[in-house]
Amino acid sequence: MGEKPIYLTKHAVQRGLRHNIDPQDFEKIIREGEKRREGRTKTRYILRTKSGTLIAICEELPDQIIIKTVTKGR
Repeated sequence: MGEKPIYLTKHAVQRGLRHNIDPQDFEKIIREGEKRREGRTKTRYILRTKSGTLIAICEELPDQIIIKTVTKGR
């Protein structure tokens, strides 16, 4: 099986626009970021870049990943 499709909630899109996170960065956070499980389906992905830290909080299901929110740290 290939990679799981990534979906975004309306909230994640709004937060991405607010923090100037490009659409391709959403996928980059999931594919290259450090994965931290926080519950049965809740997962946090952390990607450290030169311009700061990108964090995506997701619901990871067997057939898809839903990004609930994103934020940008220092």
